[in-house]
Amino acid sequence: MATWAGALTTKTAAAVAAGTLVVVGATGAGVWWVNRGTPVTVVQRSTTATVGAGGQQAAAAACLPHESALGGGYTVTGTGFATSSQFLGASAWAVVAYNPADAPATLTTYVLCVNAKVEKQPGLDFTWRAHAFKDRGNKVLGTPGTEPIRDLTTDGPYVEAVGDPLGDPHCGNAYTMVGSEFRAGRIIAARPVQPVPLDSLIPNGAVPGSTWAAPWRVSVNPGTALSSEPFPMPRSEDILRKTRILDPQPPQSNFAVGARPVCVKLKDASVVTAKVTVAAGGRADSTLTCPKGHSVVGGGFSYPAANERGALEAPQRYFGDGYLFATADAPAAGEPSGTKVKAWHVTGVNQQKPGAFYHDSAWIEHSDRETSTGNGYFDTHPHSGDDQPLRTSGIPASQEMVTAAVCAKIDAEPTEPAGGAVPPAVTRVDVPPLDVVAPPAATPSPSTSAPGASPSPSPSGSASPSTTPRTPNSPGASAPATPSRPGNTPRTSAPPSAPTRPTVTIDAPGGGAGLRRGCQESFAGTALAHPGEQLITDPQRTSWQIQGPNGAVTLGAGASGRFTVPLLPDGTYPLVFTATDPASGLTGSARVSVRIVGCVR
Repeated sequence: MATWAGALTTKTAAAVAAGTLVVVGATGAGVWWVNRGTPVTVVQRSTTATVGAGGQQAAAAACLPHESALGGGYTVTGTGFATSSQFLGASAWAVVAYNPADAPATLTTYVLCVNAKVEKQPGLDFTWRAHAFKDRGNKVLGTPGTEPIRDLTTDGPYVEAVGDPLGDPHCGNAYTMVGSEFRAGRIIAARPVQPVPLDSLIPNGAVPGSTWAAPWRVSVNPGTALSSEPFPMPRSEDILRKTRILDPQPPQSNFAVGARPVCVKLKDASVVTAKVTVAAGGRADSTLTCPKGHSVVGGGFSYPAANERGALEAPQRYFGDGYLFATADAPAAGEPSGTKVKAWHVTGVNQQKPGAFYHDSAWIEHSDRETSTGNGYFDTHPHSGDDQPLRTSGIPASQEMVTAAVCAKIDAEPTEPAGGAVPPAVTRVDVPPLDVVAPPAATPSPSTSAPGASPSPSPSGSASPSTTPRTPNSPGASAPATPSRPGNTPRTSAPPSAPTRPTVTIDAPGGGAGLRRGCQESFAGTALAHPGEQLITDPQRTSWQIQGPNGAVTLGAGASGRFTVPLLPDGTYPLVFTATDPASGLTGSARVSVRIVGCVR
């Protein structure tokens, strides 16, 4: 994905450096200035933007010139979640939010500011990665006398991503980790990507069984989907561990984030935690306060799930079960900009469907209850009336959420605002939103930056790097686009052309041609991706279907082939050839009318 932060204009960068509070794409945006007294105080400065239905929006908030930024957070009111949350320069915080719903949402970006000079650890980058694609940690790849399980985790495109599902950013011994930046990316460069939210961004010390000195944990809501295709199962033991991964994976599983720790030299640091129960389909609030004499300097949240660590029988949260995430990783929503931070506030959202089954429930196809053998498959429901449930797990009525706040003493002299005129206000800044490929939406898919590259052109093609002074070791410094799958050659950024749907034609059979029911017939088509006029021939990106009276019937895949004509009554039916551009995720199709007649053998 493109590094959107590199597309700031010179005017914007200067304004942020000067301490203006920047609002992106919001009506009535403005600048707030607050003068603090002599005590060392942590305040939040915020700005709000509207995230349109099905789209994304970026918003940035900045500290005043005499303040130091400790980190930041966000709140999404309505449906949606953050895909990136990171420093913008040394004294501002920027967030990109994605809204998958059909109604607008509101993004509030916060930056935590202290009126003192604090020391941050230099030399850090987005080198810790967390992937939406996950596989079961104790998966059984085969049993004696049976075919070994072969899927994306053994010899497919995700084989190198299996062992890298969690990010564990951490700081040097002299520094306290008060939070973590994260930046959206993709695992496999050539595949479509669609965001999913984080389900964990928390100190490991807040998680039972770990210690405060351990790294933080950054985890993405799983995007992996299990195959619902039956497979032979002579024995039913360990069926849940005989996981089969669907190929091709949905674009959600290709989503990932790179994490960079926020490390500050502080005294007497500690973490306070709380647990709340979030009902399925509901939300719950958690507010944490620090001991007297300690300031809130950061915080996080987590939805713990031991089953994702390889538990034997517990269901794993695969994508499709609903989002589990916290919309607020910031001070309390609704507080005016410049308010003293007295507590850390998290609003947890659980979009599971109460009463439904998990997508990794196991079923036996056409078997008897006596032996429980036959063909097994993973799904939320049986495929036919005589299928038997073997291991079905219902989504629980609630989910526990752990929240944490980092508390510390800031041992520094307070700083005062400089005299002179207030810098001019910047009321609107067009920071390009993060690129997302969500088929079939028409969204560009620009290349990622090469390692060590300077700020790259924006997704919209404007190459206007920020003039805010940055060094490779400073917060907000330009970094490689991460994460990428090991072995992938990073692509250099280039201003992409606006994507268009593939041009698709059906070469055979012709319109009005007769197809013999139950017999194999020849099919051929052409699909061209734009720009570049590249042929789309990958069977995973193409499909042939006949629109029958009870819905679409899939014949096969590929640009050409011989497929069996379905057993439909005599008549005329639409034949549809569909192709998806692997770069942009856009889909095109062509159709002709064909006649189905009796098969002459």
